Amino acid sequence: MSSVESISIRSEEFRLGKPPRPSHPGGLLVLLSMELRKLKGSSFWWMALGMIALVSAWSGLAFMKRAESANPATRTVALAQGEIFQTVGLLAPILAALLTSRLAVMESSERMDLKWRSLGQSATGRFLAKLVVTGCVISLCFVIPLACIPLSASAQGFHLDGSLAEYILLPALIACFSSMAVTAIQLALSLTIERQAIGLGLGVIAGLIGTGLGPINMPALGWFFPAGISSAASPFLFSASSDGFARMTLVANPWPKVLTSLLAYIIWSGISALIVKVKESGR
Repeated sequence: MSSVESISIRSEEFRLGKPPRPSHPGGLLVLLSMELRKLKGSSFWWMALGMIALVSAWSGLAFMKRAESANPATRTVALAQGEIFQTVGLLAPILAALLTSRLAVMESSERMDLKWRSLGQSATGRFLAKLVVTGCVISLCFVIPLACIPLSASAQGFHLDGSLAEYILLPALIACFSSMAVTAIQLALSLTIERQAIGLGLGVIAGLIGTGLGPINMPALGWFFPAGISSAASPFLFSASSDGFARMTLVANPWPKVLTSLLAYIIWSGISALIVKVKESGR
């Protein structure tokens, strides 16, 4: 087919209101590459680095405070790790709301949404590319301290029950899946609601609710919304020792919680992608 015929066919499709076909075949990797190039040199990465540094600094200071204690009951790897893990439910929705809001503002202000549609890129593909980029950033905010704290605690002589690898891997996996699920729903809100303040407000409310399910002994409710996944799938058991100090241990078989959190992430990502697709088709 000649270039003249191709242009003629595309002009006819445009006149009839048909969606444009992609001029070059591209999957998720192509969209991901385009998304990264679009964000090159933007304030998005400064926000991401600031979030990672903020959570890591807070976690480090909390651990330093824990390390100053001379009581053996409080110098355990599980307790130090559990304190950091509890911040996922509170901070992940807020950080995701801020980052996805910035991404949506860049998308609309630079007319990138029109450019993607003119290239024939699907709404679902664009959403998944944004989810990978933003979700990885939010996950790193928690995975980095969750990986470093057990190593630091073990090096400083904190008591360890079980395998150090489990204390690093299990909370990090659940935090990653929970962060990705939260990012998916916040990204859908940012891309479909013009007033970004609504998504930010919902992120704050979700964080407060998600982190409050554990203290009120209702963590199972967390399976019904993304911000509560970390509470519902928490691999830690909380109890009080005979001297009145808090005590945390890993559950006997935490892998079902890990797999369930993965399933919850897949479900919420699918729901979020469907919301974006329906909104896009309505334009």
